[in-house]
Amino acid sequence: MKKGVKKTGWISEQLCVQMARTCNLYCVYCQNPPAGARCSKEKTAALVGKKGVRAVSLEGGGEPTAGGDFFDWIRALKAAGVENFMLSTNAVALSDPAFCRRAEKAVDYFTVNFPSHDPEIYRKATRSVKYGLAVKGLENLKAAGAENRLRLFHIIFRDNYRLLPAFAGWVIKKFPGLAFVNFTFVRNAGRVGDSAAIVPRYSEVEPFLKVALAGLKLKKIKAVVQNIPLCRLKNFEGFSFEFQRWRRGDKVLEAGIAGKAKNPACGRCGLEPACCGARADYLKIHGNGELLPSDLDPGSLEAEAF
Repeated sequence: MKKGVKKTGWISEQLCVQMARTCNLYCVYCQNPPAGARCSKEKTAALVGKKGVRAVSLEGGGEPTAGGDFFDWIRALKAAGVENFMLSTNAVALSDPAFCRRAEKAVDYFTVNFPSHDPEIYRKATRSVKYGLAVKGLENLKAAGAENRLRLFHIIFRDNYRLLPAFAGWVIKKFPGLAFVNFTFVRNAGRVGDSAAIVPRYSEVEPFLKVALAGLKLKKIKAVVQNIPLCRLKNFEGFSFEFQRWRRGDKVLEAGIAGKAKNPACGRCGLEPACCGARADYLKIHGNGELLPSDLDPGSLEAEAF
């Protein structure tokens, strides 16, 4: 999708290409840390061409732009017939204006993992001093005309949830024209290691998240929430990514996402068919005491713009 082209149906049809093998950050909540394994772009391109894939998401265990062969991958995949590219990135490499301009021309949509607008929280989250580079990368994307093709992927964890309203305010001020904000509750996987010091309770996050969502909605900035049960989004259920999937007839959980854990509370809940539920990894840390069965029919809920 290049400038001026509105069609985005390819986004739901793309194939994930696990091209990353290293990273330039060391995030405390990373659920898929890089293992250094190299994926063959030649074999991947051949497979993509054989399947007739026309859209891909460039991602993997690490940062796709950190391997030194990012544009080689794009060339190989284009030669195999790929027309649309989404990039999952931390935006650090985009701080180089020349690299950013080149990436903006090659990539249709940018998903940027950005854990905080606050430099100190960013440092804690990424265990790096690259806050300024990441912000510069975002600013370079905006200057290149790609703001409306930008999704901020904001992982909610112990150190940043109280700042969710302030983060929303920062987005409103700095990037009011972005595509949308994706708030995703941290998963207990990878480096998290069953740590309550990283994974907060749903009930702790809930009031701060609702204020952030309301603030963005008032400014007509789209937002979505992932990995939080509907019972912890009362009156804000329409922001749920999984609920949105259910409404359009897709499976509630995306491929590769751990399934819901069986528990009595979810078994008694009318919203269960449209809900991400709680997974075993969360329950292992905090149990199921926060889950509140509802009598509501999910068909009665209104979806937010997304």
